[in-house]
Amino acid sequence: MASEAMILTITLNPAVDKAIRMRHVALGEVNRVCESYLDPGGKGINVSRLVDRLGWPTIAFGFIGGEIGELIARALEAEGVQSHLIRVPGQTRLNVTIFDESTDRGTSFYDRGPEIGARYLDRLDEDVRVWLSLKPVIVLAGSLPPGVADTFYADYIALAHSVGVRTILDTAGDPLRLGIQARPYLIKPNRSEAEDLVGRPLPDLPSVVQAARELVARGPEVVVISLGAQGAICADRSTVWHAVPPVVGRRSTVGSGDSMVAGFALAIARGDDIVEGLRLGTAAGAATAMTPGTALGSPTDIARLLPRVKVERVAATEAAAATIRTVSHSPPTMIQRRNRGRHEISRG
Repeated sequence: MASEAMILTITLNPAVDKAIRMRHVALGEVNRVCESYLDPGGKGINVSRLVDRLGWPTIAFGFIGGEIGELIARALEAEGVQSHLIRVPGQTRLNVTIFDESTDRGTSFYDRGPEIGARYLDRLDEDVRVWLSLKPVIVLAGSLPPGVADTFYADYIALAHSVGVRTILDTAGDPLRLGIQARPYLIKPNRSEAEDLVGRPLPDLPSVVQAARELVARGPEVVVISLGAQGAICADRSTVWHAVPPVVGRRSTVGSGDSMVAGFALAIARGDDIVEGLRLGTAAGAATAMTPGTALGSPTDIARLLPRVKVERVAATEAAAATIRTVSHSPPTMIQRRNRGRHEISRG
């Protein structure tokens, strides 16, 4: 695969993400907001936003509707993120997350999104196929809106696979289960989504390791199970790694998983090995966790955290007896991309 592959993201059900921070939520009462934030969102949209900040070429594909959809288009334009967004009838989602400081917990309310008709799906298909000959990395991410079959991601993965294009799948439920069968290059469920896939609780690290091995056997070349502050387990056909993020002051976890996907996508696009993708993705996720509300991590924070990410190899054959060995890699460095004036992660 070419080392300069572009990253395409496909977000069928984007959203505007509104985060509200309160000292205490009193149900049934009038509550005064301490802070609020509004950002363009949707998993693939966030991946393109962070990839662009790190200086790598990306295009965000998707559907938008109504005034809320136009907020996304204007925000991406203001950030300089290249996009190809198809206007559809209806209104793009407004997703709300309320953070209660008294409990240190957040509660999210996610809307369904507009129904997408067949002619709009056909137009997206035509637009994406134009780029397949350039062998991009394609990120398929987020929930499917009304009107879209659960096999949508699986169909795109099969198409990409047939022309040698690598895909990353980050979704949940039946679209994830069906997508795995089409053999994406990489999937990134969180612990809860992985539990749903294997049909049992995953209460500790050995159980997560075993689940990752099982999921690799179902078709993906790489399985990454994100674990929040515990980092992530990453498995391919021969090896399992555990990435441990540095301890940071966490303000919000919204977008951290998307940031991890962005790190993997960038590493794959430039031809790095999977361990460097795991390292970069973990640093990016931690950097986003440091930001308030729905904001994404900054290149400066990612560069600062990158050398502090610890990647360890799970050495035991049986997950129940898993032991850890540190993987020695020179951490990547940050360089300034002269022609764009933005940061890019280099391999060092």
